Amino acid sequence: MNQLTAKDFTRDEIRKRMIRYASAIWQMRGKDVEATDPLVSYLMEACAFELENTAKAIEQTRGHIVNRLASVMCPEVIDLPRPAHAIFHARPDDFLLDLDPSVQFYHRPPVREGVQRDVFFSPVVKSRLANGEVRFLVSEQGITEFRGFDRMQWEKQAQPTFTTPYQSVWIGLELDDYVPSIGGLPLHFDWESESPQQKAVYYRKLHDGYQSTWHLNGQPIPVYPGFISPDTHAAHLGPQLDVLHLLEQDVLNLYSRSFMTLGNVPTRDDWGLARSLTPPGYLFNEQQTRLFGNRPLIWLELRLSRDFPPLAVANMDVRMNCFPVMNRQLNRMQQRLSLALNVYPLKSDIEFLFIRRVYDADSKDLFRSSPLRDFDELEEDSFMWRPHDVGRFDERNAHDLLQQVQQLLLDENRAFRALGSGWFVKTLDELKRNLDDLGQQLQAMPTEGFKMGHPYIFIKPRRNDSNVFVEFWSTNGKSANYIPAGTYLSYYGGYDSIRTGPEDLFLVTGTVGGQNKPSVDEKEYHLRQTLLTRQRLVTIADIEAECKAYFFGRLGGIPVDVQVQKAFAENLIEGAGYVRCLDVVIVPRSRTNLTPTEWDAECDRCQQHLAARSAMNLPYRVRMQATFAPIRTL
Repeated sequence: MNQLTAKDFTRDEIRKRMIRYASAIWQMRGKDVEATDPLVSYLMEACAFELENTAKAIEQTRGHIVNRLASVMCPEVIDLPRPAHAIFHARPDDFLLDLDPSVQFYHRPPVREGVQRDVFFSPVVKSRLANGEVRFLVSEQGITEFRGFDRMQWEKQAQPTFTTPYQSVWIGLELDDYVPSIGGLPLHFDWESESPQQKAVYYRKLHDGYQSTWHLNGQPIPVYPGFISPDTHAAHLGPQLDVLHLLEQDVLNLYSRSFMTLGNVPTRDDWGLARSLTPPGYLFNEQQTRLFGNRPLIWLELRLSRDFPPLAVANMDVRMNCFPVMNRQLNRMQQRLSLALNVYPLKSDIEFLFIRRVYDADSKDLFRSSPLRDFDELEEDSFMWRPHDVGRFDERNAHDLLQQVQQLLLDENRAFRALGSGWFVKTLDELKRNLDDLGQQLQAMPTEGFKMGHPYIFIKPRRNDSNVFVEFWSTNGKSANYIPAGTYLSYYGGYDSIRTGPEDLFLVTGTVGGQNKPSVDEKEYHLRQTLLTRQRLVTIADIEAECKAYFFGRLGGIPVDVQVQKAFAENLIEGAGYVRCLDVVIVPRSRTNLTPTEWDAECDRCQQHLAARSAMNLPYRVRMQATFAPIRTL
């Protein structure tokens, strides 16, 4: 007998099997079974309906068990929606600004079906910004100007005054006169028209200290690969328990290679020698000189080796004041506490993501988060939260439980007769009245009432009648994807001084990576995988399982086949030629709506994901083998 799945327990499938078994027992044709007596048809319909409901209840209970196992045995399993992410550009009004992750930007999409819901974004980590811009890029391949999101290449060639063994790329910074230093500022590099695989080759050359060096005033300056945040404080929770920290690190690891962070750069007092209208070492005619305007710029020199492709230099996109952002909205609520049980729902119009902090309104002291699940074990000035409402397997409400108590008293009246029946009747009537009043109040206040599925926070204060602020994140999940690059994001307001023009606030890359809360099947898969590997890739089977889980959520539930074998490939390690690697081939089992460019981007992100979790020394090469033509949308 074949193994039955959840799809085999629909009402129609159950009815078909009952007819098939009845016809085999009664030695009749299937279409004659129900024709013998109408009662047979009614009984089969009733049985199929009840069995379908029973199967749904069993599947729901199985989902509850998987949720509890994932939270107890593997707390590092992320049982939350994944926010969409992108690179964002913002320019401050202050000279220097360390932008806090609590700062909010939002995108207002067009109204659909009468509903308009803003999509919020915030910096992944604290980011350093300066009141300035990358205005020009000058090299032997021409002159490029940047105005907001626009990139304009005015000249295809620039004539150097002398030949050098390296290629000089001059980056013209237009800075406010009072900016004290540009040390610690990240610079973002991108090639819009190149494939992700080719971009990876260029990034490796930029990060190689032998193939690229940086200079200011003719003197070398330290520059570090990656996005380095000015916030060096450790997280309050442990990395294994702070799920939000794991999500932030995944986003940082994805975009880190496209950044170069300036190190200990000379201060403003030493910029006089570097300020000029045009970069040194080039001969410009009068028309070219007019392109630079009349404001002196600070020119950073990036020296690249001669084997860096000239076309890549011509198409290079360099910007400052860029940082990774995540789709998350900051929600704040104020509560007055007592020494009794303090339980509050974390209500939001979109999916709950994670708690940011809980602090006292007067002293600003932070409450400590606890991984405990028993409120009696909590210490003072601490809190815990449950992401799955009350966390019960029993879904009966208070009315159902009260009816069960009444039935229990009727069935076991002899056991409770010693307490007196009148006391029980009076108490039960009073409870029922109170529950009816509570239900009417909740129906009269739909926005203030409790909603099934909201997470709850438990707070244990030290002082009586204290006020606390609770801050938590929520996200749009999958609906925040595919916001195109160049989209203007509005500033939501705060204590920071940010310019709000369209040329100052825009997405440098499109938003990707957003996923809704994982289904029961996905959580079960992640739980099994984590129990076996603890998030580390050791064997070929681990790599196959990780790739299947990675693409399953990103392809809308479409399964994939994975083939892993050792091979040789080039351009995986800078300067090494052909190297041994693990060749990972992804074969989708059905058609997808991803274009070849989107497939290349997903394979590149999967390659970085595997490299971050791998226990092997061999590099990875991830590619897609198409078996179906992509679906074209009308």
